[in-house]
Amino acid sequence: MNEFPQIKYLVFDLDDTLLNKKKEITPFTKKVLLKAKLEGFKIVINTARSVQNSQSVIDVIHPDYGIYSGGCHIIGENGETLYSKTIDKETVKQASRELNKKCEKISVQTKENFYASDEEYKGQNAIHYDFTNGLEEEAYKILCFSYDLDMVKDVASKYNLELQNYLNGGWNRLSVKGATKFHGVELLSQILKVDLSTFACFGDDIGDIEMIQKAGLGVAMSNSKKELLDVAKHITLSNEEDGCALFVQRYLL
Repeated sequence: MNEFPQIKYLVFDLDDTLLNKKKEITPFTKKVLLKAKLEGFKIVINTARSVQNSQSVIDVIHPDYGIYSGGCHIIGENGETLYSKTIDKETVKQASRELNKKCEKISVQTKENFYASDEEYKGQNAIHYDFTNGLEEEAYKILCFSYDLDMVKDVASKYNLELQNYLNGGWNRLSVKGATKFHGVELLSQILKVDLSTFACFGDDIGDIEMIQKAGLGVAMSNSKKELLDVAKHITLSNEEDGCALFVQRYLL
């Protein structure tokens, strides 16, 4: 039964939200999302991942829209880029060089490649890179591993970058100022000329708080960070229990 008739867009974070702990879409979730699309809903991915690192999910659920790299890159129904905002080359060079000196690990997501200082890291088709002199390419985001949040905040402030701290506080993501997952949703609503009240957003982490608070319908997973659970009006079952699909099936279809 559809208890929220205004909702037309279903926005899903991926890791620990739509995906189970094996990083997979279950057959049940795939079935529910297909039914939702047949009933006229638009499916939207909203993730800190790049397009390239989301491809396995894209191939399974064929989303109508995708918001990638934490709100920096929006892809349309036909695969066209609707929005793209990168950190300029010089800033990437200076910031990556400075963070490389102070952080245990650093990586950079450009439009085409994922560079990582950790030679052992093989995910995301990572290219090992020595950041001693920085990387001089435009980038969607710079990632660094450090528990010294004050230091990372200082670097973000120095280069006028947006900072998101995640994965239990060790990893930090720096992107262009103002780039957040909610900003991605807001931009998509403006591009499509539809109201935010028509969006339902599902998430689990601190970076999802704003979109869950400000969308027409916000839903937290039961496995969410405490900060999100404390403010969420709606909580569904965990990502291991098909929480997103069960909520959609029960309340929206």
